[in-house]
Amino acid sequence: MSDLLGKSTVKRRKAAIALRIKADVTKAEKKELYEALVLEENTNNWQTKLELLKSVGVLNVREASKYIYDTYIEYGDDRDIVVMASATAYVRLTRKNNKDLSVALALINKNNYSITEGVLEAIGYDKMSSSIETQNEIIEKCFDFGKDRGDGYTDPRYGLAAACAGWKSSKVPLFLNECLNSGDAPLEYVAKNSLKGKYVKLR
Repeated sequence: MSDLLGKSTVKRRKAAIALRIKADVTKAEKKELYEALVLEENTNNWQTKLELLKSVGVLNVREASKYIYDTYIEYGDDRDIVVMASATAYVRLTRKNNKDLSVALALINKNNYSITEGVLEAIGYDKMSSSIETQNEIIEKCFDFGKDRGDGYTDPRYGLAAACAGWKSSKVPLFLNECLNSGDAPLEYVAKNSLKGKYVKLR
């Protein structure tokens, strides 16, 4: 039995991370990754869930999409890092391609903080885009997103600002200039480069 399906959650977490950076991942390994995610469902091991969800999304384990939605997204807590990671993974698993933001927009419309932040992570890290109309709608919905966050939390618009480097919406400059006044150094760095149409290496 592999570490993914063993008794140790620490080994399961390490195995998920190792698989994510492996050159060639087999169908059997992807199946085990999904099974490992299910194994962790009723545990409090959020770090392991986080790494499993990241790997499931990056490795495109599409058969896990319904399970992720039903378990973590449909009734997900508003401020939960596992819910955030599940949204990032779900977008990656269900989009048609990187120019399909239909699922992303549907999740943003749930008005759940963690889900929206997770969606914006997928949009930014994967340089996703879509029609001008959809770009406009996402910017409008997320223009002030995170203004009510607590002290110590990073600005959740980071991913959206990063994606805007390749967006053509007329709303992009206004949004990015708003980000420049956020007081959040990582967001301001990304926004400054996106205004130049330049993608940068993300954190």
